[in-house]
Amino acid sequence: MSPLHRIDPVARFALLVVVWLPFCFFMWYFLAPTLNWPLALLTDRIMVTLFPEVIAEIIQLGDRLDVVTRLPLPGEMLARLPEASAGDLVFTVNPLIYSYGLPLFTALVIAVPGEEETKWRYWLWGLPGLLVAQVWGVCFDLLKTLLFNLGPEIAQQMAFSPLQMEVVALGYQLGCLILPPVLPVVIWVVLHREYLAVLVWEKQ
Repeated sequence: MSPLHRIDPVARFALLVVVWLPFCFFMWYFLAPTLNWPLALLTDRIMVTLFPEVIAEIIQLGDRLDVVTRLPLPGEMLARLPEASAGDLVFTVNPLIYSYGLPLFTALVIAVPGEEETKWRYWLWGLPGLLVAQVWGVCFDLLKTLLFNLGPEIAQQMAFSPLQMEVVALGYQLGCLILPPVLPVVIWVVLHREYLAVLVWEKQ
């Protein structure tokens, strides 16, 4: 029996997660331009459909998303940047802020003992939920930027009510602080209920 198998099952699982996490994060960052492609596509479809008079398109540039709006640059921005033209407003969103749950979920799945085919089947089942959370985070980041970060002129053009602005603020907090670290664990627990039962039984 290998030394690893002599360790308590819970400790062994935790150790494997810690060992796999750096590699999973490295691969996630390295493959970010490819992994962000479906995120960019879905975000573009959703935001252009919901706000056709505000959002022209969302363009992926590497691991970042450029949001091209139909809004003119505000006067204070033109005054601050004399070289800027009076064109449409463009700003950037970093989707990596909302997608780090993917390497966490991947490390959790890999650390579970069992056949590789089963592991990757569970991994694929978890991807849709993680993608929804990423789209949520990017969409509310985009709205938060328009309403709270680009000045009152832009916020007025959005014509959101105070209640709608509160909803955007709450949605942004949920997408930024709660979903990325919590959802991967929740999905993993749902998919690995039998393994968790075995761990509990072995601890008794």
